Amino acid sequence: MKSIHFILGVHNHQPVGNFDSVFEEAYQKAYLPFLKTLAQHPSIRLMYHTTGPLLDWLGEHHPDYFDRLKTMIERGQLEIMTGGYYEPILAVLPDRDKSGQINMMSRFISERMGVHARGLWLAERVWEPHLAKPLAESGVEFVTLDDYHFHSAGMDPDELLGYYRTDEQGYGIAVFPINMRLRYLIPFAQPEETIAYLRDKTDESGGNLLVMADDGEKFGLWPGTHEWVHRKGWLKRFFQQLESAMKEGWLKMTTCGQYLDSHPPRGRVYLPCASYFEMSAWSLPPGSGARFDEIVHRFDEEKRMDELRPYLKGGFWRNFLAKYDESNRMYRKMLWVSDQVVKADTSIRAKDSKLQRKLESARMCLYRAQCNCAYWHGVFGGLYLPHLRHAVYLNLLEAEDLCNQITHSDDHFVEIEKDDFDSISGEVHLRNERVGVMISPREGGAIYEFDYLPARFNLLNTLHRQLEAYHQRVAGAGGEISEGTSIHDQLRSKEQGLARYLVYDQHLRGALVDHFLSAEETPQSLQEGRYSELGDFVAKPYEIEQKGELIQLRRTGSAVDNRIEVRKSLSLSEEQDGLQIGYHINNLSRIALNILFAPEFNFALLAGNFAERYYYQDDHKLDHAALNSTGISRGVRRFSLFNESDKFAVHFDFKKPTEVWRYPVETISQSEEGFERIYQSSCVMPVFRLAVAGGGRFRVRFRIVIASLS
Repeated sequence: MKSIHFILGVHNHQPVGNFDSVFEEAYQKAYLPFLKTLAQHPSIRLMYHTTGPLLDWLGEHHPDYFDRLKTMIERGQLEIMTGGYYEPILAVLPDRDKSGQINMMSRFISERMGVHARGLWLAERVWEPHLAKPLAESGVEFVTLDDYHFHSAGMDPDELLGYYRTDEQGYGIAVFPINMRLRYLIPFAQPEETIAYLRDKTDESGGNLLVMADDGEKFGLWPGTHEWVHRKGWLKRFFQQLESAMKEGWLKMTTCGQYLDSHPPRGRVYLPCASYFEMSAWSLPPGSGARFDEIVHRFDEEKRMDELRPYLKGGFWRNFLAKYDESNRMYRKMLWVSDQVVKADTSIRAKDSKLQRKLESARMCLYRAQCNCAYWHGVFGGLYLPHLRHAVYLNLLEAEDLCNQITHSDDHFVEIEKDDFDSISGEVHLRNERVGVMISPREGGAIYEFDYLPARFNLLNTLHRQLEAYHQRVAGAGGEISEGTSIHDQLRSKEQGLARYLVYDQHLRGALVDHFLSAEETPQSLQEGRYSELGDFVAKPYEIEQKGELIQLRRTGSAVDNRIEVRKSLSLSEEQDGLQIGYHINNLSRIALNILFAPEFNFALLAGNFAERYYYQDDHKLDHAALNSTGISRGVRRFSLFNESDKFAVHFDFKKPTEVWRYPVETISQSEEGFERIYQSSCVMPVFRLAVAGGGRFRVRFRIVIASLS
């Protein structure tokens, strides 16, 4: 009789830094009820993968999870997959970290679950051809990828009813195609539709194979799915119908390892750089991304997508590092910290167990910081979520501090390094054992990273407001959940009127961003993006010079009709944690310069409306003190942002009474829940009203002090 093999796979993941409440909700709504239902159907076999961040949390909060898994492993229901422990995009890691993360996960599975993991779940299915070698070297026998990878290599759907072999430099692994149609049917269509699709692929040979492996969160955590999958019984009915099909003899549920041992490959394939199809759209620049979406929707309406999808090539994952400067900077910081771990390793004497423990802790922090979610954005991907970016920097700075303790014998040091952090132009890294700043001469001589190591906090961990392809759909989004519909097909908004917040910045957000403005501008005009820049200093190249431990930046440009020179100097404060900042503005023209000069600082303290984070002026808390407030403070000697949650405050100390503007930076992004407004940072601008005669100059010095509150 005609028959077919079917592999069902589940991948469970929560990112490093996600809230405990989200972990708990996912466990109660998705992971636990899925396992309880599966336990009632012992003939159902699954591929199963749980990522390291989730394993760590489960071990602390729900250790019985592992008992449930072991029971089903022992009766042959589950084949466990390995992966990079903290769910990194393996393709972009140094090879040493690739193998380190995979070996860590495989060791955990062996020790905690008592089995050897043969296959690997590849984070976001981000495949690059070179991966075959490091995966094989780490003991991986097979990997599951999307059918889109195979279509992109020119293969037809009828050729994807088995697995293939691929290799790199003689190192080979098996690759199993995940069926996209099944990803959309399960669990959003009625079970009968999935069963009918499987039956349609049967043949007399009985050797055909279909694979569906996807996120476990779609079985209860995605909007509307808990009601649909569990309360209304979709999962139970699906398992019952699978069992009936197996009893009838035409459906054979199996696992990748079992199928690999009993069936030969269908041939050899070399797959291009790819991820799942949706990622190819998300990673495109906004203009081409919008056009790509239009093409996809048009072909969907014409019912031609199955025919044309193999020939639609969007972007691929690395494009996020070009699309988002903030992602690229975070990624380059991660690579730098990875190098620091190597340097620390080579500097330790073999018998120094105390330093070895510090090194191992630094390596674990590095691995946690490689969790992929904060580096990209689509419907998933958490680049827009401040707490996920903060988790990356927290772990990177913890690793940096531990490496400093290993490689620097003195308690105090100051280093100035020229680094190619953004892979385009040399940046300058000024740091000591407590504070570090990253200066970009090419981007306006601005600071784009300001680290306070005692709190493991990058003060400038923000995003600038930029166009996204999906912004054109924000105005038409509603608030209802469509039951039994994939999040890819839903159009929802978490707040009414979001379209009015679609404002786009003219520059990256950082510190020491040098604005020249008219006297008519206000904090509101800057917040709403309707101001005029009267100078040509923002995001333009500055010359840089190092004098001992002092950094000097200089640019000659114009402001309105005046030719002017801006010189700014910065150094790490010797007495207190922070920066000493000086500005010299020379009017090179004969006419007077009457203008506002406002250097911009963007402090990202994680919450815009939270009682423990607020503004303070001189000796009192502001009347409207929330960090998402807008306003002007005049005659200020000290202007402060307090972060009681993380036990530090940031103080601007001025020698003369100064005017300070403030406003919040908020972005509009999409997520599984729909379109949402997210507070990113607080823009603080000391404002100096210049009246500089022709040939005259203006000078000002002030300090930024970071004070511990513990």
